[in-house]
Amino acid sequence: MIELSRNVSIPDHELEITAIRAQGAGGQHVNKASTAIHLRFDIRASSLPEYYKESLLAASHHLITSEGVIVIKAQE
Repeated sequence: MIELSRNVSIPDHELEITAIRAQGAGGQHVNKASTAIHLRFDIRASSLPEYYKESLLAASHHLITSEGVIVIKAQE
């Protein structure tokens, strides 16, 4: 669970975390191991209060898709 405040949190089941292959140059294990993570969070389907949903959906940010899904990619 991710706590945003004392009254608002995001339950684990609303977060989708997927291991993927990282892009770019690599070492001897390139294209053999999942070395990046995609985190996806569907704003519209979430249990967030409407105020938070509206604020997030109104934001123009490259991490929010046109369908209202936040996608964060982390790779090392």
